Amino acid sequence: MPTARINGFDMYYETSGGGFPLVFVHGGFGGLGTGMGAEVPPWRERFARHFQVVTYDRRASGRSGYPETGFTMENLARDIVELLGHLGHSRAHVWGTSAGGQIALAFGLEFPAAATSLVVTDSAPWLSQDEDLKARLSERIRILSEEGPLAAYEARSTAGTVGLNLFVGRPARGEQEERAQEQGMERIREMLRNTPRAERIAKYAGELHNYSAYIDWDATPRLKDLRPPTLVMYGTEDSVFPAQGSRDMARLIPNVETKAFEGAEHGVTRFPEALDQIMLFLQRHTPPARQSD
Repeated sequence: MPTARINGFDMYYETSGGGFPLVFVHGGFGGLGTGMGAEVPPWRERFARHFQVVTYDRRASGRSGYPETGFTMENLARDIVELLGHLGHSRAHVWGTSAGGQIALAFGLEFPAAATSLVVTDSAPWLSQDEDLKARLSERIRILSEEGPLAAYEARSTAGTVGLNLFVGRPARGEQEERAQEQGMERIREMLRNTPRAERIAKYAGELHNYSAYIDWDATPRLKDLRPPTLVMYGTEDSVFPAQGSRDMARLIPNVETKAFEGAEHGVTRFPEALDQIMLFLQRHTPPARQSD
């Protein structure tokens, strides 16, 4: 299995194709939410005909290690830099989706020389603007820090779940889509039933550690300093990361292109038009000496 010691933890990664590197930063906040591993993006084979597509399971996510330290946005971006160095690259396109979008922004802000371009889909320059949600999440992170993983896990029963609802979305359009959504939720429930309690506790701690990197991070004041060419795509009815965050990026980032999908929920890359535009953007900004055939 392609695992390497990267920036203090064991990182699972895969590469596909050749050419200039494109690093994909998956969404979610780790823990049980990423299951046994981040899903392979359905577009990978197509993009691998033009780029070396690099996918990896983020810190405390999927098949990577679950360290207890290193959870700052700058360090999550440094994980990418270290992975690129391991692969023999000094620069790359970086595409972050959903909660991976903030990491892509941090990569561009903290390591601009390594960022050839950025693609940010279904994301925002902050975790949330709901102060009550952030307060409840901060309290759960405090319990983890002061009382330990078991206490934080058991707080789910007494005080409920906390964090963004990553499973909300537009209503099903017809019986077939409703069945598909229910089957997806049943796979998650089955995974939870088959995961030993000790592992669930450890992975929930990993999820909270990841949230701790996001909770007070807001790139908005620094977006004007973001130098790499950046493509921002979003749905105007996104219920995970509201569209205002993407509008802020489109307004403040100096070298930005943007595409809004009217009425669309979270997950705009399901639209062929989105993938076509991302491909053209990346090809346009790939250094000429490394352009693929």
